[in-house]
Amino acid sequence: MKRILVPTDFSDTANRARDYAINIAELLDAEIFLLNTYHIPHAGATMAVNVNNLARESSEKEMQNQLEYLELNFPEIDVRSKCIAGLFVDTVKRITEIEQVDLVIMGTTGASGIVGNFLGSNASALIGSIKTPIITVPASTPINFPSKIVVANDLKDHGNDSVYNPLKQLINKTKATVDFLFITDEDNQYENKVNRLKAADFDEGFDSYYHPFHFKESDNAEDGILEYIEDKDFDMLVVVCHQRSFWQRLWERSTSKSLAKHAEIPILVLTD
Repeated sequence: MKRILVPTDFSDTANRARDYAINIAELLDAEIFLLNTYHIPHAGATMAVNVNNLARESSEKEMQNQLEYLELNFPEIDVRSKCIAGLFVDTVKRITEIEQVDLVIMGTTGASGIVGNFLGSNASALIGSIKTPIITVPASTPINFPSKIVVANDLKDHGNDSVYNPLKQLINKTKATVDFLFITDEDNQYENKVNRLKAADFDEGFDSYYHPFHFKESDNAEDGILEYIEDKDFDMLVVVCHQRSFWQRLWERSTSKSLAKHAEIPILVLTD
């Protein structure tokens, strides 16, 4: 993992995600790529030019402040930046491909408030739109390495697929513990899932460490996950975005998108 993209709107929440990303970059010896996108509203030709210039100048000025902050406080981190006029999701998709981004880290404050609507909706829109792993960082997240991680899984993956490589890289560096949580919608699924775990050698296939398996019955995947992690000291939740058939049976909306708005700990969203 060599390049981490950090979208920013220069808010306090985005700055929290930036510092979280710096922490991860130091851990993985990765480069930080700061990206600001700004939208130009439709207007007359003359007005559009003026608005575009003002928006660009404002974006570049704020980005320069970011670079000065990072140079002063984290001189050992390689940092690049770009300010681009355009739609957020389209721009991030393009940059992740062109720059071969390995991980996206961005802030989210939930669905309320002006900043929350921007960051929350953008984080939600981005999930499922790119193949690159995404970490969403709530505004209240402490700046530390993840040490106790819970992975919500539907047993479609055996745990040794490449989809888990970003998680494995974090674990190898932090030595974090990993628990696996399986949400079921019927009691009689428990025995079947346990048998599938044994048949797949799930724990052995993931790595050499022992990982506890937990089961929770719920007819709503998001509620089940949030209820399980409440009052526990997990500091990162991992979900796999492609597990749509499972999630859709429980809830018609994307669980990973909704969790990004409502969970109070960072979420690593993996895709295959």
